[in-house]
Amino acid sequence: MGFHINVYNMPRIETYDEAKKVFNSKTLVRGEQKSIRRLGDRYEKEKWIRQEMQDGVESYVAGYYNTDLVRFYPTHKEITLGGYPSTSSQYFVGYISGHSITDFEHKSYVPAPFTRSPMVKNNQIEGYLSLGNEIYCINANDWYAITYDRKPLNPKQFETPVKYKFDASQMRELRLPYKKLLKYADTMLKLSNNEGVEEDKKLDEQNRVYRDRKLEMFADEDKTYLSYYHLVNQCQHNRWNGKNYDSTCNIGMIKRYIDKQIKLENPQVLVEVKPETKYQS
Repeated sequence: MGFHINVYNMPRIETYDEAKKVFNSKTLVRGEQKSIRRLGDRYEKEKWIRQEMQDGVESYVAGYYNTDLVRFYPTHKEITLGGYPSTSSQYFVGYISGHSITDFEHKSYVPAPFTRSPMVKNNQIEGYLSLGNEIYCINANDWYAITYDRKPLNPKQFETPVKYKFDASQMRELRLPYKKLLKYADTMLKLSNNEGVEEDKKLDEQNRVYRDRKLEMFADEDKTYLSYYHLVNQCQHNRWNGKNYDSTCNIGMIKRYIDKQIKLENPQVLVEVKPETKYQS
């Protein structure tokens, strides 16, 4: 779902009594189930509220298209992103329930290139949920129970984000095979005044052989210029000189590119940051 939801004609529903009142105030649309009412205009069938009865307890569910997103019980409410962590889902839940949901800042916890990798524990986290002065992390699929005085029914139901970093000692060790290549690249860039390289189809063809073995090529001293060509070709960018665009590259770009390849081939360098232990004196 893209972000195209209109809420100008939708009610805000923060309590069970308000949900019941909204349901009873809406007119049943001909041909629709008796338990469903539309939350917007009569032609907007994608926004709705449904009345349910479970074990003699009446509840109300607000949803968007085919997805249940907010449930109202006599004792509490429940919210979810329904498996679709889209801007529309977040906005619908926030508007109807009164609880703001914003995107989880993955980059604040996990450095690239593993920011959204399935291997990190934060991968399932999709958003921040604001409850009063507190912020909680939620995933896309679970239902989260909230009291009507804006408190979590069970704080343990929420996700706990984990912060990661790269192990510096491992990275230093893994960089060693490429020291000569980096020295060569630095010298070549200084001689060329940080200019890029022109396309060479023969070298491009040789590079394709090492498409999935870049680090092997970088460590092979017999492939030094081929490696240099590949690195500059991947890292260079165009710079306007007042008349036209020139390709330029610097050693910092190349170091970052090699580091990225090292990290991708050695995911063990990504480690959890252990929380600080507080000692009492």
